[in-house]
Amino acid sequence: MEDIFRSYWWLLFPIGFFIFGAWDRWLLYRRSRDHLELLKTYTAQGKEPPPELLRTVREAALDDDLGEDDDYRYGRRYRRYRRMRHWGRYGAYWQWRSFVVTGAVALGFWLAAEYSDIPGTDAFQFAAIILTCVAGAQLVIAILGSSFRR
Repeated sequence: MEDIFRSYWWLLFPIGFFIFGAWDRWLLYRRSRDHLELLKTYTAQGKEPPPELLRTVREAALDDDLGEDDDYRYGRRYRRYRRMRHWGRYGAYWQWRSFVVTGAVALGFWLAAEYSDIPGTDAFQFAAIILTCVAGAQLVIAILGSSFRR
């Protein structure tokens, strides 16, 4: 049993991410369900729901990334809000940043594969090769993103 834990200790991280992601989704579901129940209560009583409640429901609905075809439904103000919210996500800065971070991690794996005295570190070299390919792709994307703005 100890050998299994020593060999597959790294599986704790993906399993933990999966568990926390499922917990986050469940909490989001509960929150949206509670908001809808509260809106149903106000509607059944014939009262107008408070603007804060409507705003939180609207913001939760708009957090989903809508396609370009859905923009026309919400008008110019929503398109401007969406453009300002995502202004840096697809810019050249983020593409260059992705290249630098991925390249630094690849360099770290190359150094670990070259200078580690631990037997069986072929996995470092394999990870370094993969990350170097990913960094090369990020470099191409960053160059193209800087050359062609839109």
